[in-house]
Amino acid sequence: MSEIVYIEKLAFGGQGIGKLPGGKIVFVSGAYPGELVEVDIISEKKDYSIGKIKKIVEGISERRVPQCPYFRNCGGCDFLDLNYKKQLQFKEDILKDQLQRIAKISGEIVEKIQESKNEFGYRLKMEFSFDYQKQTLLGLKMKNSNKIVQVRKCLLAPKSFNKILDTVPEIIDLYKIPVYKNRKGILKHLVLRYSPTENSVMAIFITKTEKFTNRRDLANMLVKKVPYVSSVIHVMNSSDRIVLRGPYKVLKGEGVINYEFDWEKFQVPPTAFFQNNYFVTAKMIEFLTKNLNLEGSETILDLYSGLGTFSIRLAALSKFVVAVESNHVSVRAGKANANINNLRNIKFIESDVEEFLMANENKFDIIVADPPRSGLGNKAVSKIIDMKPEKIAYISCNPSTLARDLKMFVNSGKYKIEIIKPFDMFPQTYHVEAVVLMSRVNKKQINM
Repeated sequence: MSEIVYIEKLAFGGQGIGKLPGGKIVFVSGAYPGELVEVDIISEKKDYSIGKIKKIVEGISERRVPQCPYFRNCGGCDFLDLNYKKQLQFKEDILKDQLQRIAKISGEIVEKIQESKNEFGYRLKMEFSFDYQKQTLLGLKMKNSNKIVQVRKCLLAPKSFNKILDTVPEIIDLYKIPVYKNRKGILKHLVLRYSPTENSVMAIFITKTEKFTNRRDLANMLVKKVPYVSSVIHVMNSSDRIVLRGPYKVLKGEGVINYEFDWEKFQVPPTAFFQNNYFVTAKMIEFLTKNLNLEGSETILDLYSGLGTFSIRLAALSKFVVAVESNHVSVRAGKANANINNLRNIKFIESDVEEFLMANENKFDIIVADPPRSGLGNKAVSKIIDMKPEKIAYISCNPSTLARDLKMFVNSGKYKIEIIKPFDMFPQTYHVEAVVLMSRVNKKQINM
């Protein structure tokens, strides 16, 4: 049975939210606020339903024809059929809705979203999966599925990836390297990393086991056919849950990929995390450091520092930075990046962030945190509040956990929010990043 539903807003996840005739909430993928859609109910839960679009009765004018044959089959994009300006508005709305609903924080404090310079071709890293159907295929997984959609061209990827997507399967078949499928075989994924600084690509082959026949021949052939591939890497990863993790060997090239910004340079190893949009990353670093109003005398604690994405610029503008990161590869890279940028006032510590905070007795003027999607959590937030930094900067990739954590900071009565600035790191998707700056409330402000 189908129902006519008016879509009121977007959920964080990209689904349209409306109400069924009885008032029950329904989530509808591919439907946008302001639209009237006919939906089939495909799943009933206690508090909500899940619907599938049968027909768009009245669509919004900002819809467009998607320029990708894989859209809605591949799980890479959410908003490819929506013009970019409208995407930006919806992302601001998602952030404001989460802040208001979870933390009772007014959306008026949210600044205009920083758009991406490039709506397409912006991704610095993409993870492709191997499949075998009489011949080797490369593609992207369907949303919420392990099924692979063969992709010969992706609009989000740099154009330089396209030739590699065509070339690699041919080489795999030439050397008869078995694809990992149904728990048998070797090759699982191909991860490509792009550097706009060098206009080069790192190709990372991920296998189930250490055994990788003809890997040197594969690397030599790939570089011969695609000369802008600067490094070829073999990563051994037995886990089927996480793609880019495990020990690696350099088959060709230096084994790092380089990025250069206005002030700093980064060397990124194959398995280290780095932000995925060059232009937006530069804008985030600039916004963060500018709005902290650093005078050069501050001591800063950078939590979840990675390989120093924010730490390097912070160290250049302050007295001393302690950077805490649990990933061993990223910590090693962070130390190397500090040396590359001639910085001696930064210390990288390999540690779980919560464990570090619980054991820490030092004082810091500023605490910067860039946690994963799960956010900081109660223990970390409580400890940061107890440490009494004058300023806190929170970089978030999840509006829901951001709102949860900001609620704790604000309800403590000890910190107030100065700025919330969203950034569009991932055009064509529902994802939205945000940088939040908070300041400590002094006793005079409390008594006023």
